[in-house]
Amino acid sequence: MPHSRDDIVRSKKKQMRAPGVKPADPKDRAARVAQALRDLERIGAAFSVTDVCDRTGISRATIYRHKELRDLIGARGDAPRKVDAEVHEKLESRHHTMKAKARDLRRQLAETETSWEVMRERALQAERRLGHAEQRIEELMQQLARSAQTNTSSHALDAVARDLGPETVRRAKRQLARALHPDLFAKDTAAAALATEILKALNAL
Repeated sequence: MPHSRDDIVRSKKKQMRAPGVKPADPKDRAARVAQALRDLERIGAAFSVTDVCDRTGISRATIYRHKELRDLIGARGDAPRKVDAEVHEKLESRHHTMKAKARDLRRQLAETETSWEVMRERALQAERRLGHAEQRIEELMQQLARSAQTNTSSHALDAVARDLGPETVRRAKRQLARALHPDLFAKDTAAAALATEILKALNAL
């Protein structure tokens, strides 16, 4: 017996349907659409097919494909309607609440950004102070090392001076003063500085 075109299409759809999955009940779809329409109309604002889809979980393609669903919706969501006073009050209250929350969030964000900048500047200042402190510690350690060397040299010179005697030390100091005079090292600042320090140590004897 030959099959009609509709029979062939229905047969193909049945073959493509996932095994074990029952097709959606048209009555259940219609009931969900009707309930969504009642909820949307209770709110009072105009709505679209997309709003119905969002509330029912039914796709736009399904609604447009089934005439009974299209007829249910019709033009009910297109025209403006009077909004229920209680619903309007609730929506307005929610709107003001959300605006207040948005203001609070913006204020908190601004305060957080300011606090972060203050903390960042404090961290930079602390880092600079730490760098200066480390530099100062290094300078003090170098001074301490030089002082220790000077003290050691002074003790050694004192011991030699005691062994040589005052008169011998005076003659030696005069000879060394002539040999180590800083003017002799005018072209060598390092040698001039070292000669000056040696003469200071000799004069301290």
